[in-house]
Amino acid sequence: MIGLDQYLFTFVSGNWFTITLGLGMLKIISKVTPWVIDDQIHTLLAGTFRLIKKPVVGGLPSMEDRGEEINS
Repeated sequence: MIGLDQYLFTFVSGNWFTITLGLGMLKIISKVTPWVIDDQIHTLLAGTFRLIKKPVVGGLPSMEDRGEEINS
């Protein structure tokens, strides 16, 4: 079996902004059209991309990822 996981992860992590813009445009189009199937496609794609961790901005992990408690 061909292992595509690494290639897909590399593509998504390198193009997360473009994918976010594409999903946003798909959401707008799905709200304008009367069909239900495009809403379901958007929900499926958005749910799939939420499973992938977002890249760390600035090179430091968040406080939750480091195991520190946050007191509000």
